[in-house]
Amino acid sequence: MRAAEPSAPSSVSSTPFSGEARPPGSSPARASFSRSGWAWLLTSCAAVILIATGWPVLAAVHHTHVAIAMVLAVAQAAALPLAVRRPLPAIGVGLAAALGTMSAVDPDSGPWPWPVTTLIAYVLLVLVLALRHPWRLGAAAWLAGAVVGGLGLALIPDTGLPPGRVLSNVTMVASLTGGALAVGSALRVLLASRNQLDHERQLTAEEETKRRELQQRNRIAQELHDVVAHSMSVISVQATTAPYRLPGMDEPTRGEFDSIADSSRRALTEMRGLLAILRGDDAADTAPQPTIADIPRLVATTRSSGAQVGLEIDPELLPQGGATAEPGTGVLGAASAAGDWSAVVPPATGLTAYRVVQEAISNALRHAPGAAIRVQVSVGDQIGIRIANGPAARGGFVASPGAGLGLKGIRERVTALGGTVKAGPTPEGGFAVKARLPL
Repeated sequence: MRAAEPSAPSSVSSTPFSGEARPPGSSPARASFSRSGWAWLLTSCAAVILIATGWPVLAAVHHTHVAIAMVLAVAQAAALPLAVRRPLPAIGVGLAAALGTMSAVDPDSGPWPWPVTTLIAYVLLVLVLALRHPWRLGAAAWLAGAVVGGLGLALIPDTGLPPGRVLSNVTMVASLTGGALAVGSALRVLLASRNQLDHERQLTAEEETKRRELQQRNRIAQELHDVVAHSMSVISVQATTAPYRLPGMDEPTRGEFDSIADSSRRALTEMRGLLAILRGDDAADTAPQPTIADIPRLVATTRSSGAQVGLEIDPELLPQGGATAEPGTGVLGAASAAGDWSAVVPPATGLTAYRVVQEAISNALRHAPGAAIRVQVSVGDQIGIRIANGPAARGGFVASPGAGLGLKGIRERVTALGGTVKAGPTPEGGFAVKARLPL
């Protein structure tokens, strides 16, 4: 079984006004502020300035009632931050403010139908729309402004203003908003291109990192193959050929060598699968992984090497009719509980339970040679596992040093499934490992 590769991030960097996504690796809060926060901040600042200048200008210069001037100034300014996320309502508010200003101000008091403050607010609105949204929305705002200017031209006879004065005002507004549309659209395309380039660079860097990781894994796999696999192959060959090289061997001795050969072949099979995974081989062995139903066979195999291992299984897990243990051993055959266990325990949890028992037994054999080992397994609302061993036997047995990774590996496996592990010495001078796995 192979672990799924982490997917490469597909988002790219963002700018204050563009709506592009965040760069890979950045935090969600920071990305959210980069995408919309700066745009809100800048447009809000511009809105405050427009209110502070537009309100007194409309009231004092264009002879508009103070309350009406306030409403018009707030509407013109509010369209800017609204355009960051709501373009269509922003265009509507901007147009309503422009029409209201055209009808409220005195035509003889200054530029008409677009007073200076209204002109500036609308140009900024078109610019924000072009930067934040597709060009069609900015073009729609520009066209709507042209319609307002055309309405002003149509009202020239009613105002008594010189046609040239009104026409120049309308032309200037159309030119400025068109320029804002062109500049904003060009900047948006440029920023999108730069974001895409940054994204491609990020993907290239990620691919380079993956390539280096694969090279490192291949080097580790090669070293494992050269050192461990070679030694296990020698052990397997020696154990298999021992009955032919050493004639006159009795049956117990022959069975011992057969057990060694079988264990070495199993280890080689698992080693080949591990090497295939390290090399990233898609043709890696996909044979079923061990489950909790294979624990009895694991215990029986360990006992065949001369270790004293007992197994106690929750009676509720046994099939109807019961199952008997081997005389004097307390070990059930593999088939006794396999059917029921496979139905009760999920595969991932069963594999973890098997690995916990396997590692705990290996640690007991390594650090307490000759000690009796007791394995207890029960399944209810959760899986309970306890592996305990007594003190090491004296005389002829030497403890084998380990790498110190056994218990760490057990904790990592169990914690990944939300379980708990306790390990420590027993009052009798031995060692016990207790694990609980949720179903």
